[in-house]
Amino acid sequence: MRRNAFLARLLLSTASLSASTPLAAQSAYELTVPSPAGFDRTQAQSNTQTYLVKLIGIDTQNPPGNELRAAKYLESVLSGVSGIEMQVIEMTPGRANFIAHLHASHPSKKAVLIMAHLDVVGVDLKKWQTPPFEPTVRDGYLYGRGAIDDKGMLAASMTALLCLAKQRDSLDRDIILLATAAEESGGEGIRWILEHEFSRIEGAEFALNEGGRIRAENGRIPLVNIQTTEKIPCNILVTASGPSGHASIPLPDNALAALARAVVKVHEWKTPVRLNETTRSYFSGLARLERDPAMKRAMETLASSRDSSAIDRAADVLSLEPRYNALLRTGVSLTLLNGGIRSNVIPSQGTANLNVRVLPGEDIREVVTEMNRVAGESRVIFSLVGESHSSPPISSTTTALYGALAEAAGVMAPEAVVTPTMSTGGTDGAALRAKGIPTYGILPLPMAVEDELRMHGDNERVPVAALVWGAEYLYRVLFIVASR
Repeated sequence: MRRNAFLARLLLSTASLSASTPLAAQSAYELTVPSPAGFDRTQAQSNTQTYLVKLIGIDTQNPPGNELRAAKYLESVLSGVSGIEMQVIEMTPGRANFIAHLHASHPSKKAVLIMAHLDVVGVDLKKWQTPPFEPTVRDGYLYGRGAIDDKGMLAASMTALLCLAKQRDSLDRDIILLATAAEESGGEGIRWILEHEFSRIEGAEFALNEGGRIRAENGRIPLVNIQTTEKIPCNILVTASGPSGHASIPLPDNALAALARAVVKVHEWKTPVRLNETTRSYFSGLARLERDPAMKRAMETLASSRDSSAIDRAADVLSLEPRYNALLRTGVSLTLLNGGIRSNVIPSQGTANLNVRVLPGEDIREVVTEMNRVAGESRVIFSLVGESHSSPPISSTTTALYGALAEAAGVMAPEAVVTPTMSTGGTDGAALRAKGIPTYGILPLPMAVEDELRMHGDNERVPVAALVWGAEYLYRVLFIVASR
């Protein structure tokens, strides 16, 4: 009863949202085009917000995940809907994936798959201004862990799927919704599906997942980035060894000193600039919006030049912005340092962890070899944790799904530049690409950079007005690709 009362108060509080939300926060979401047939914007806003509120309220921090409750909630929402077949599939006790298969009345093409994940990363309760698992509306935003990663997309997907279920006589493709477990721990859920239940999704021609961005800026939407590829995450263990002893007698071969020197050298080392068709297209599109003359020229150079010296000079300019730098080269981030047992003991060993995001087509083993050379410390060894994985192929921009993503963006945000992009973070999409299913990424909720950066951070939030925008965008994309 308390939860129902809380939900009622939350939904009531958003009824007067237009009176309390700043105009600048609202204007990016004002659609001047008519809503598509079969899509009621008022109802879609209410439904998407209701689903998201409920999903945020189900604590699926990974670890331990406990996605089963969230999967059963999705099952309850879709229960009894004509044409939808569902499965809640437990991997281990309490950990579950969810699949909903909307059957077209007369399918003539292969299915389209849409994905989101059920788990979320952990929280530091001391840093949150609102309880992270009690969704809170304030100043036009809905706060809560998972609001944008990835329960917001999941809620919008549910709304779109239910609207499409009413029009399945018009569809020529089945639509499969897959909500995965354990994405935040390296994609265990999707790998489990591919190993044990691949038959449920192998009929998909292509897939839509998280990963891209729709940028809201100064009351408008200038940019839509559609992910066609992504970096592959790896971890490198750095181990330093040396003699141990009493701290009263300093030793020249101190393991922690060698570790510190090695890690600093690799931290300051820049891996080579490597462009691919996606990053060239991305910077070409971005140059059309860039106002800084030097940055604009650098973007244009990267998009068109094949001269390595010119590319390096342009990259030096763009690398001043960390987000662009991460797109230009394999990224190396120091994440863990460990060493020592007491303040007066020189330890015989110290370790560090480097999280490396490898560009498509680059070999992590070659990167590790170069790290050992750059560090130049005989007592320090850099080694790959686990097995090396090759990058899956880049998804083509000529498929019907990419075309639908671009077309729907053109209708809803006609001024926006639409470009393919490479995600610097890892998603479940890489596993699908490796299985031969072209996969595209989009976070369908338009938002400012400041809000994007709250992903995995404190006080994660989504603009309330973005929810209906995202639901309509997914509806349009799926209807375009599944009805022509």
